[in-house]
Amino acid sequence: MKGTSLRLALLFLFAGDTVLAEQKPEVQVAFMDFPGYSELGATGRATGKAVDLTRKLLHEAGYEAQVQILPAARIWLGLENGDVHMWPGLLNKPGLDEHTLLTERDMGQVGINLYYLPGNPAPDWPQGLRGKSVIMITNFTYTNALKDILIDPELDLVLHKSGSHSGAVKMLLRGRGDYLLDYRAQVDVVRQELELDPLPSIKVAEHPMRFVLSRHSGFADQLKADLDAAFDRLQAQGVELDVTQQ
Repeated sequence: MKGTSLRLALLFLFAGDTVLAEQKPEVQVAFMDFPGYSELGATGRATGKAVDLTRKLLHEAGYEAQVQILPAARIWLGLENGDVHMWPGLLNKPGLDEHTLLTERDMGQVGINLYYLPGNPAPDWPQGLRGKSVIMITNFTYTNALKDILIDPELDLVLHKSGSHSGAVKMLLRGRGDYLLDYRAQVDVVRQELELDPLPSIKVAEHPMRFVLSRHSGFADQLKADLDAAFDRLQAQGVELDVTQQ
């Protein structure tokens, strides 16, 4: 009888160890405010296509998540100090490489376009911008290649900044800049909200959207492996994993 009790006690002990071993840390996820993709709903809970896909992948990978909508500067700082474990986006901010790593799977292509007023001819990129003015979004990251073009002294560009995508589109329409350099998906959302016809544009960059993980979380390598494996399993089940699809 005593032997049976001992065996049962050991069984529960080992079972408890297994449960503890399977527990994974809660993931602190940050998104930028982007209507339709990642925004605060009426209840104060983060919602949108990108949020739903991220939660689905983390659930498949066995993680719980705390999701926040934060300004860009807070996200960069959080990735650098470990307060933010994960952000879906593009790793194109200088100095962030040493603090982060990227997942391997693409969740769609993020396009950056140069927009201009209807009725105007499409400019030659980039030489056709010489001496013109370009509207950009404050605190949003552009690729290093685009930044090099914008600060090229030979182009002699005048740069204007807007704190929002909606404000930037309105600036363009009011003639407060010759061109608007912005993310295609954000402009599409603004255009629909303002009930505008499509704005003429040329594509100047396109990059894959992935998860940017903070190396300072303490579990970035495992999270990366788990997310890539979860992506593959869901893809094999036919789940749509391209967040940029309309």
